[in-house]
Amino acid sequence: MIDASAWLTSQEYAHRLLRDVMGAHGLVVVGMGRAGERGFQMLYRFSDACDELEANGVNVIFVYPKESARHVFDATSIRGARYRGKACLFLDAEGRFFRKPVDAQTLRAIHLDRDMRLTVAADLPLRDAMWDTRLRAFLSACRS
Repeated sequence: MIDASAWLTSQEYAHRLLRDVMGAHGLVVVGMGRAGERGFQMLYRFSDACDELEANGVNVIFVYPKESARHVFDATSIRGARYRGKACLFLDAEGRFFRKPVDAQTLRAIHLDRDMRLTVAADLPLRDAMWDTRLRAFLSACRS
């Protein structure tokens, strides 16, 4: 599903591996398609769910394809990520992170435990009016 050895580019233009951003109890990766919401929108919309996960040692990152650089590295998104105080917006600059690319109007959410084992995954079509409710439910399920 993912290539954990692929480099991701953070909002600070640093190259990171998944192990670099792993929380004490795991990591949730939300992969965006090309038509996904902008970085600051995702940070704002799901900040409460991300805060709860991070309080439990599970970090949350949003990964965008390189074609979406203007949606994730715009000034508002970078300020939002800096406000969170940690790297949470990333570009898959090499296009290798997801072995099967995320469809343009879909997002892919995965939860990895501390040992980098996939525990749960979901593809959520953005055309579905309930996608944000379903992503919120996915994030809540990763807390337990």
